[in-house]
Amino acid sequence: MFTEPLPNAPRVALVGCSASKLKHPAPARELYTSGLFRAALAYAEGTCDALLVVSAFHGVLAPNTVIGPYNRSLRHASKAERTVWGDRTIADLLPAFGVPPQLVILAGQLYADVLACGARQHDLPRPEEPLRGIAGFGPRITWLKTHTPPCGAAA
Repeated sequence: MFTEPLPNAPRVALVGCSASKLKHPAPARELYTSGLFRAALAYAEGTCDALLVVSAFHGVLAPNTVIGPYNRSLRHASKAERTVWGDRTIADLLPAFGVPPQLVILAGQLYADVLACGARQHDLPRPEEPLRGIAGFGPRITWLKTHTPPCGAAA
């Protein structure tokens, strides 16, 4: 069951990884090279109190965590495996926050669905999903760029 967000709950963006990656180890924020990942990262930095990267291989990562390239996607996982991934990913991020966070999911629909399910399992507030209902990389990138505050603007 989802709970009500607390007034002092931090807004925490969960930015989905991408298939496009550098060919060498790098911080997660740099490893993923797709335009959609870059746009989601900029939106998260401009509108949220914190951001984390979610990866099918690594689960949840701080953006400056150095990782190597890999090839794994939730698309190739069973429904049960995806459910376990979503629950574990949410469980892994919770100790970093004293107050249950208000999650902002910026990921593909498959990832967003299992992350929202994980949030419900952990009695968190219903996550914000600003990209829900926007199909395609181009329209998603456009929405993110349109809603990202200019550099230096307060969130």
